[in-house]
Amino acid sequence: MRRSFLLAIAVLVASAAATIAPAAGAACGETATPHQGSAPLTVTFTATCTSSVYTWNFGDGQQAQGQSVQHVYAAGRWQPTLTTDGGVDTLPPITAVSIVLTGPKEAKYAQSITLHVSVTPAVPVEVRGHQAQGGVIHLRALSTAPYVALGGGGRSAPLKVSLQPTISLSLRGSTVFGGNAHAVAVLHPASAGKVRLTVDGKPGARVDTKRVHTAIIVASSTPAPGWVAATKSLSVTVAEPTLSVGATSPAVAELESDLAQLHYLVPGHTTTFSADLIDSLYAFQKVNHLPRTGIADAATWKALAHPAIPQPKYKTPGLHVEVDKELQVLFVVRDGQITQISPVSTAGLPGRFTPVGQFAVYRKVDGFDPSPLGTLYLPSYFTGGYAIHGNPSVPPYPASHGCVRVPMWIAPTMFTELVIGTPVDVY
Repeated sequence: MRRSFLLAIAVLVASAAATIAPAAGAACGETATPHQGSAPLTVTFTATCTSSVYTWNFGDGQQAQGQSVQHVYAAGRWQPTLTTDGGVDTLPPITAVSIVLTGPKEAKYAQSITLHVSVTPAVPVEVRGHQAQGGVIHLRALSTAPYVALGGGGRSAPLKVSLQPTISLSLRGSTVFGGNAHAVAVLHPASAGKVRLTVDGKPGARVDTKRVHTAIIVASSTPAPGWVAATKSLSVTVAEPTLSVGATSPAVAELESDLAQLHYLVPGHTTTFSADLIDSLYAFQKVNHLPRTGIADAATWKALAHPAIPQPKYKTPGLHVEVDKELQVLFVVRDGQITQISPVSTAGLPGRFTPVGQFAVYRKVDGFDPSPLGTLYLPSYFTGGYAIHGNPSVPPYPASHGCVRVPMWIAPTMFTELVIGTPVDVY
């Protein structure tokens, strides 16, 4: 009896408890779409259970009622919950990501650039497979496609970096006077646009080697979309070549022309450096105090650009001739102006001298005139047995017995100029 009584009491208590406590329903099913993305992030929440009330707590201090609601999240990581008749359900966290990507507006192709990333909340971020370290990403600029930072389901606004290509500019051929030279420009990468060449401001690639100057070559690009223009320049000096006997070049004719304009006697105007042209060059080098090499080298061309202009010692009216023994040259002077310059060789042998003073031509021999010291060609005697005459040997230094030697090819000119009575001043 006693056991049956106690069992009856236990049943009554359990029945009473079941009557007083609410029924524990199953958790409510719900969806949140999406769970992550770029802020501001719009999320749709939907409950799948039946309840008399649906209270959504979005985790950011905001709430809403209804079986299906939407909410816009600012950047951050948020924990939403749903309260229904069945109790409180905790939903998966919502991550709304704000990513700001900044960097240079322009960069050189293949250059290393630095991009800066600001992200809320803190999530791993990458750009083209490169992970941000401390908010910084280093990479090479190889494409004009916009850069986008990705992380936590969010993405930054596209960052456009215009690229400047590189131009390789080189010169092919010879830039000496009369040579053949042209410029070559290559754009890297080729897809960056088109390249244009100018030489001395004119379209084209050919360098003008018919004149001595410094040519300015400019390569510039017409950019393709996403690229910026690039330029590169090159200065090229068109210089005269080193010329000596036997050389063939348009520069030889220029050399002869330059010397002739300065009143040096020249054998002609050809493109071949003759043995006679050495005499003209000797005279120029003597007057300009250069080494007497008979070779048109860099120093000679430089002097031709800024030559010494000799002046006669005597500026008397009419025609006279001056022999400068120190310079070893002869000047034909007309009315105070030097009109012809010839190399000479005066006395240089031991015990020999060339008289100094003011003389005049008193005797001439049209042809070869034998003398005890050798045969004189077209001599014009100015005192005693001393004459201005042609000789096969006129070195750039004193070497005669006492006469004034001139080259054989100049002798006819001197013979014509020096008429009887022409003053001859030797100093």
